[in-house]
Amino acid sequence: MKNQKNIILYLGVLVSAILLTLLLGSCTEEEFNPGLTKEFTIQSISNGANYNIKVGLPGNYNAAEKYGSIYVLDGEENFDLVANSCEQIAKNNATQNVLVISIGYGQDRSIDYTPTKVSAITGGGAEFLNFIETQLIPRIEQDFSVDTNPASRVILGHSYGGLFGACVFAVNNKLFGNYILLSPSIWFDNEVALQLELDNRAVNKNSAQLVFMGIGEAENSGRMQAPFEALYETLRDNYTQIKLSTNREKGLDHVGSKNPNIIKGLNYYFQNR
Repeated sequence: MKNQKNIILYLGVLVSAILLTLLLGSCTEEEFNPGLTKEFTIQSISNGANYNIKVGLPGNYNAAEKYGSIYVLDGEENFDLVANSCEQIAKNNATQNVLVISIGYGQDRSIDYTPTKVSAITGGGAEFLNFIETQLIPRIEQDFSVDTNPASRVILGHSYGGLFGACVFAVNNKLFGNYILLSPSIWFDNEVALQLELDNRAVNKNSAQLVFMGIGEAENSGRMQAPFEALYETLRDNYTQIKLSTNREKGLDHVGSKNPNIIKGLNYYFQNR
C-alpha cells in the first residue's frame, strides 16, 4: 500500500511537471529569424537617450521593391511576436510582407509615452515623437527599401504605448497612416488625449486612415473601458473617412489581452490596407 501511494504521488508530481513545462513553453514567444534582423542604436537629439532599434525584414526582402513599415513600441517585449505574426499573416493572405521596426527603451517608457508632465517620470512624449519623426523614420527610409508615403506606415502600441499612438493621431496625424491602439491608457491626466483629439479635430477629421482598437473585456470598467469607448465613439462619429475596428477579448485582462489583440490588429491592417 505504501509503495502504491508513493507511485501515485510520483505520477502526480510528474504530470504537474509536464503541465508546467507545456504552459511555460506556450508562453514563450519564438525568436524572430536573426538572419533577417538588423540592429543598431540611435541617440536622440531631443532627449539625449540611446534607443536600440531592431528591423525585421521580410524573408524575401528585395531592395528593388518598396515595403510598408510597422513601428512597434515596447519593442523589447513585442518585436518577436509582431515580426513572426506579420510573416505568417502575409503568407496566409498571399500578400507582400512589411518591415517591422522595434523601438527599444531609451529612458523610462512612462516618460516617453505620455504627453503631459504629472510627475517626475511622465511628460516626454513630444521629445520622443520628435525623435521618431526627425531621426528614426528618416534613418529607416534611407537605409531600407520602404515606402515613404505615410499611408504605408503603422504605429503599434499597448497601454502607455497605445496612449502615445492616440496622441500621435491627434497632434501629428499625417505621420502614420495606420494606428493599432491596444488597451490605450486614455485615462492618463484626466483623459488629456481626448482633449488633444478635440483640439485638432478640424484639421484631422477628413483623414483617410486605418485604426484598430483592442482591449480586454476584463480590464477595469471605469479606468480603462469608459475612456476606450469614448475614443472609439469619437472616431466613429467624427472621422468618416477612416477604416475603424474595435475588439474586446473575452475574459482577458490588461496583460492577457495584449497578444491576441496584436494578432487581430495586424490581421485587420493586412486585410484592409
